[in-house]
Amino acid sequence: MFGKDEKSMVWLRFLRRMSFLRMRTLAYASFLFVFGVALIMYLAEPDTFGTYFRAVYWTMTTVVTVGYGDFFPNTDFGRFMTIFVFIFGIGIVGGLISKLVDGVQLIRNQKERGLLQVKETGHTLVFGYSRRSKHVIDELLETTDVILIDDLEREPFSHPRFHYVSGDPALDATLQRANIKKATRAIVLADHSIPPALADGRTLLIAASIERANPNIYTIVEMMLEEHLDSFEQVKVDEVLLGDETVARMAILAAYHPGVSKVVTNLLTKDGDGMFSLPAKPEWQTFRDAFHILLEDGVTILSDGKRLDLNRRLNEPIPPNTTLIVLCSEETAQRIGAV
Repeated sequence: MFGKDEKSMVWLRFLRRMSFLRMRTLAYASFLFVFGVALIMYLAEPDTFGTYFRAVYWTMTTVVTVGYGDFFPNTDFGRFMTIFVFIFGIGIVGGLISKLVDGVQLIRNQKERGLLQVKETGHTLVFGYSRRSKHVIDELLETTDVILIDDLEREPFSHPRFHYVSGDPALDATLQRANIKKATRAIVLADHSIPPALADGRTLLIAASIERANPNIYTIVEMMLEEHLDSFEQVKVDEVLLGDETVARMAILAAYHPGVSKVVTNLLTKDGDGMFSLPAKPEWQTFRDAFHILLEDGVTILSDGKRLDLNRRLNEPIPPNTTLIVLCSEETAQRIGAV
């Protein structure tokens, strides 16, 4: 016979082994235990339970320690089975519940640390977190899922459409975790905490990694120094935004041409009309056709996506797959199919 201490050690070893069982094993064991005990109780006391479902119901309320008392065994064998359920059933089912809770907590912790694989499609990738990128993310979250890639310890904030991926943004493994092959666009903002030349080098490396992982993704990058433009064009990014030099040029324009900065600011804000992209329609043969038809809807064509001199090229035919950049209200944009 075991002594008191030996019995305690046996019980502790049993609990320790239970804690290391896989969730699938515990699920199978819980399923067999509950439905097996219910079958035994129903066969032993059919008058007490009436149906097998009621026996299952009694077993479940017993193993989760609820015990409503609407059904209870009336025989010594039934009471013995109740003791058996208390001793072993609570441990088995309790272990499963504990595993489920631990699993949920593990997934939540991995999500906060940016270690989970992204399953979303058609999402936007944003590289690097800062006050500026937070503003970009907030705007994008209104219409799309956003994946932030950075090396932060925890995700900076929580949102149903926001996901964080931790890792080196230039590594293929990190990009694959962000499901880059199913992403629609990528935005790489310059790191203003380091010298401009280094910031452009970092951005260029990330852009090259993005284009290598998904050549079809629409890539937008911020460049600090204009002399690096050739390097970015060789990487074949879709759009390059000039950082500090753009601000400097705007200051110069505002100094010599008062009011220019206000015009640009109005274009970039949500107040009043905004800029939208509109695919050219087949019935528009020339830019003049598009100008006249859209003018009736109060729409102004700004560009064909590349040049701003359309007013001097009105008689030119519109190339296939051209997307026009137009200025109009949001209601008008929805009506004419602009995005």
